[in-house]
Amino acid sequence: MRSRGRWTRWALRLSEDAQPPRAVLDTDVIFSRVLYELFGRLAIEHEVLSLIWSDELLREAQRVLIDRKPLPPPSAERWVSYLRSAFPEGRVDLRALPVGVDLSSLTSDADDEHVCALAVAGDANLLVTFDHGYDRTTLRTHGVEIAEPDEFLSDLLNEQPSIARAVIETQAAVWGGGRSADELVDALARARVTRFAARLRTLLEA
Repeated sequence: MRSRGRWTRWALRLSEDAQPPRAVLDTDVIFSRVLYELFGRLAIEHEVLSLIWSDELLREAQRVLIDRKPLPPPSAERWVSYLRSAFPEGRVDLRALPVGVDLSSLTSDADDEHVCALAVAGDANLLVTFDHGYDRTTLRTHGVEIAEPDEFLSDLLNEQPSIARAVIETQAAVWGGGRSADELVDALARARVTRFAARLRTLLEA
């Protein structure tokens, strides 16, 4: 098993001998189109992350998109299937969860136990989430760090500003048929990554 370290430094080192951290995007991240696409681009175009997923995660995300966005079922299915098509090697079968793992000790919400199972069974380094119901200390004993989206992206911007700038400019060029980077930054601020958006705006204006 690869060595693990504090994600905010180890994960963004991007040296030749470091593998990108295995990461789970929680449903609340998948729910945001702008964040979902941003994390996908960081994984595909810059190999900052290696995204993993389960059928259970995609089913929950699809249900939430239908109930809360709301999206028609075919649109919600296409939305979540991005992970399936772009990261086919990232699928994790939850039956691989080690025997004896107490999922109830990892989260205060029973509905999120399948997310914890994915992180543990998939040997994840990171669980990217806005949710504060996960038990950081207990997850850490399984090698999983909670990565709040704003914290992760702000660290990325501090340590790899060229990557942050490149991915935003690329995403803006195709987002909604092509918009300005400033409009994308506004959308990111609305998506609750406010510190990252503010720092990114300063970088783009420099």
